[in-house]
Amino acid sequence: MVAEDNKAVVRRFLSEVWNTGDLGPVDELVDPTYAVEGVERGPDFVRRNVANYRAAFPDLETSIEQMVAEGDWVAVRLTLRGTHLGPLGDILPSGKRVEMREMVFWQVVEGRLGAIWSVGDALGLRIQVGAIPPDAWSRPVREAGSF
Repeated sequence: MVAEDNKAVVRRFLSEVWNTGDLGPVDELVDPTYAVEGVERGPDFVRRNVANYRAAFPDLETSIEQMVAEGDWVAVRLTLRGTHLGPLGDILPSGKRVEMREMVFWQVVEGRLGAIWSVGDALGLRIQVGAIPPDAWSRPVREAGSF
């Protein structure tokens, strides 16, 4: 039953916090020692991160494509969709509808998110909003034989 309980915490975090922008449940769902890829960040980091992404993509929606739990870890394959209507770091609003896939591992400790490890398609996102030309990643850096 622990695996199902842990999956429920992650589902609730995505639906109540990320999908709505409601930061109220953060203290209940995120442990004070919450770590991002090994670095302690805490609930304030989560609030800032969600607020920044929701400002850039006010209609942001996360969809769970697959979820697997083992021990105190929950692995989630997500698709994020939204319209780029606000700044995202130094990237100005493009008005473009985007879709990004992400793989996230959350550690759930005593009913709260304790840590996260994630990999998302940041390059694809930047291409979709026009911050990077679509073929930039495939351009040769040097001419052949110029090592």
